[in-house]
Amino acid sequence: MTPRETGGGMFQPLVARGSAYADLDGDGDLDVVIAQNNGPALLLRNDLQPGKSWIRFRLMGTRSNRDAIGAWVRLHSGTHTWWRQVMPTRGYLSQSELPVTFGLNPGVPIDGVEIRWPSGARQKLGPQDLRLNAVNEIREPRD
Repeated sequence: MTPRETGGGMFQPLVARGSAYADLDGDGDLDVVIAQNNGPALLLRNDLQPGKSWIRFRLMGTRSNRDAIGAWVRLHSGTHTWWRQVMPTRGYLSQSELPVTFGLNPGVPIDGVEIRWPSGARQKLGPQDLRLNAVNEIREPRD
């Protein structure tokens, strides 16, 4: 990658201790905030390429903790499987957002999603239950 492809911020040397990611501008891709030592926070904004798709999941626990911290989301597409965990602690003294995000290439079908909740419950969702290019709010089943 070059500065032209990523923006100059990726190639600036800096002393930093914490970072967090979130979709700050609501466009479906994750942006990064870096906490610099003796300097202001640095925002690295990510801009999704036209034609790319995404899907996000905001999980709400009922038997598990309310924010579903520790839950695993597994997305199936053909022979591929991607995993994300609801885990906000990724950087030193930093907290990332709780929704999980998957970026998808154009025309990639989603065959289904499986959620493994911290309570041990498992939940399966088919493609008819999911909205592409949107935040899907999923509540843990009570039984």
